[in-house]
Amino acid sequence: MKKKILIFIDWYKPGYKAGGPIRSISNIVNQLQDIVDFSIITRNTDYLDSTPYSTIKTNEWNEIDGAQVFYLSNDNTSKSTIKKLTVEVNPDIIYCNSLYSPKFTLTPIRIAKKLNIKTILAVRGMLSGGSLSVKSHKKNIFLSIIKGIGLFNKTIFHATNSDEQNDILKRIGNTTKVIIAQNLPEQTNITYSKKTKEKNQLKMVFIGRIAQEKNTLFAIEVLKKCTQNIELDIYGPIYNQDYFEKCKNAINQLPTNIVIKYKGVLNHDLLNHTLKNYHVIYLPSTGENFGHSIIEGMSNSCVPIISDKTPWKNLEQKAIGFDIDLNQPNKFTEAIDNLAKMECNEFNKLSENAYNFSQNIINDNQLKEDYNKLFNYSI
Repeated sequence: MKKKILIFIDWYKPGYKAGGPIRSISNIVNQLQDIVDFSIITRNTDYLDSTPYSTIKTNEWNEIDGAQVFYLSNDNTSKSTIKKLTVEVNPDIIYCNSLYSPKFTLTPIRIAKKLNIKTILAVRGMLSGGSLSVKSHKKNIFLSIIKGIGLFNKTIFHATNSDEQNDILKRIGNTTKVIIAQNLPEQTNITYSKKTKEKNQLKMVFIGRIAQEKNTLFAIEVLKKCTQNIELDIYGPIYNQDYFEKCKNAINQLPTNIVIKYKGVLNHDLLNHTLKNYHVIYLPSTGENFGHSIIEGMSNSCVPIISDKTPWKNLEQKAIGFDIDLNQPNKFTEAIDNLAKMECNEFNKLSENAYNFSQNIINDNQLKEDYNKLFNYSI
C-alpha cells in the first residue's frame, strides 16, 4: 500500500518564480509517484504575484502531474482550513518546505503534532551562513523562540547534503534527527551539443532571484576588471527593489566590453531552449543546498562558474568549470576572462565534461533509495 504524503509549500506549479523549491517538489512527485500518493497544499498565486493562476480551480483539489493539489486563496489560509484539509487527506507524513513560513510550515507542524502525524521539514538552504547573514537579527530571534517552545522536537529534518546537515545540527540542536537525501534533478533527454564560440568572447547567464542571497550585485561587480568581450543576461524575479537599483547602478559603471541585460523572469518551460544560447551558467551565490539552475545549465552544455557554497566542488580539478571562494573576486574575473580567450574546440572540451557530469547526477539511481529511507524513518 502506498504511503500518503501531504506536502505544504508556499508556491507550486504552474508557478515558476520561486525557482528551486518548486522544482524540488515537482521532481519528487514525478519520480516517486509510483510508490507514494502525493497531495499538495499551496497558494493560488506565484511568488511575488497577487493574481491567481488562470489554469487552476481555487479552493478545490486539482490533479496536477500525478498529485492532488489544493490551491488556497489568500483569505482561506486559516488554521481551521489547514486542519480540515489535513484531516481529509489523512496522511502518513506531512512534509514542509520552508523554515519560516507561518501558513505552510509552522501551522501544519503544530496541527500534525496534535494529530500525531509524522513531520518532515526541508529547510532548503535557509540555515546556511549566507542565508542567515541576511536579516540575521530577526532570524536568530525566530530560531531562539522555536527551540524554546520545542516545535520541531519530533520533526525529521531533510538535508540535501552533509553541509546542510551540519547547519541544521548547529542551528537547531545536535540531537536533531537529520536524514540526507540529495534533491532529485529533473529527468531530461537532452543530448550533448557543441557550443559555437568566438575567441575573446563569452556569453553568460545568471538565473536566480535578484537578491542578496543570490549575490547578484557581486556577480555584476566582478565583471568590472574583465578585459574580454563579455555578455551577461540576468533572469529572475526582483525580490528587493533597492537592491535591484544598486545592481542597475553597477551595470551603468561597467566598461564598454561588458554588456549586461536584465531579461525578467524565465518561465521554466523555456529554460532548456534558453540555456542552449549561452556558454556559461554563472551563479556566485552565498549558498545553494542544490542549485537546480546549475545542473540544468550543465545539462545544456554550459560551463559553470559558481561559488564554493554549493554541493558541486573541485570543478576546476575535474576540468568541468569553476567553484570559487567568494573572498577572492579576482578569481572569478580570471576564470571568466580565461574562458573567453579559449578557442571553440578547447572550450567544448569543458562543455562536454560539464554535460557528462550533469548526466551522472541525473541518472543516479541511489537518489530514490535515499528518499525511501527519508520517508520510512521514524523517531
